[in-house]
Amino acid sequence: MSVNGNTQPGLLVLTAVDNGRLGSVEGDYRVVFATAGGSLEPFDRTELEQIEAIITNGGRGLSGAEMQAMPRLRFIQVLGSGTDKLDIDAAAGRGIVVASGVGSNAPSVADHAIGMALAILRDIPRFHIEASEGTWTPSQRPTLSGKVCGILGLGAVGEAIARRLIGFDARIAYHNRRAAPGSPYAYCGSPAELAAEADVLFVCCPGGAATYHLVDTGVLNALGSAGFLVNVGRGTVVDSDALAAALMKGAIAGAAIDVFEGEPLLPDVLRTAPNLVVTPHVAGLTSDALDAAWARARANLRAFRDHGEIVGRLV
Repeated sequence: MSVNGNTQPGLLVLTAVDNGRLGSVEGDYRVVFATAGGSLEPFDRTELEQIEAIITNGGRGLSGAEMQAMPRLRFIQVLGSGTDKLDIDAAAGRGIVVASGVGSNAPSVADHAIGMALAILRDIPRFHIEASEGTWTPSQRPTLSGKVCGILGLGAVGEAIARRLIGFDARIAYHNRRAAPGSPYAYCGSPAELAAEADVLFVCCPGGAATYHLVDTGVLNALGSAGFLVNVGRGTVVDSDALAAALMKGAIAGAAIDVFEGEPLLPDVLRTAPNLVVTPHVAGLTSDALDAAWARARANLRAFRDHGEIVGRLV
């Protein structure tokens, strides 16, 4: 990890990376890798002072205090769209350019969301278990086709889900903080209004204080006893206690969640909840999504070096 008089800009990688993912970047930068977990403890002050660019992810992020240890830091690339643990304000105050991988995993997350919707609507996990055991009780289940589908958060993922739902002849409504100019979909003024319109509510919101428990008891009651919830956004957007209570009481028909509060441990209140399908935050974890995220990271690192245009710039 020694600088050894090398004049290339220093690049610190705080996330796991497969061989070949960095490509030609390794010839443009003096690359150093953090140990598992992304700790900075193995690096001495001199090494950190040489770092000009960082690759991190939403789970690791970067704190303002850590930025202070890197006086030459000018660029941060986040793989994926999560910035919950990245101190955006500290970066902006330092004039550090921050870019995310937002949109790079949207196709993968959208595919997963549709799969989860089908799984819970058609009760696929239960039928699989019963068929494997050689006995089952047939029951009538709803179809996704022709349903009103609400999208809470019409960003890159929400748009990708909407495009897929068109193939199911779904009618689509959405809620954002403000209406999206030119959107062909019906806009609802609040999450509760959207839930009241929807048969299936897809949650695609980012995390953070602004969306904390945005889906609460009121929204779930508005979704109703025939409604289904699918969350591929962030676990903190949905109140776990409210969701568990709604499932237990039959206030909603079912839920499928790829994200949940307290990850990686599923909240106790949801462990015994009926009509629930859970996956462990893997919607965006595909080779295609990782290829796209690292391709953007490589392009942005070259652009940073050459003073070119940064894709997905946040700051």
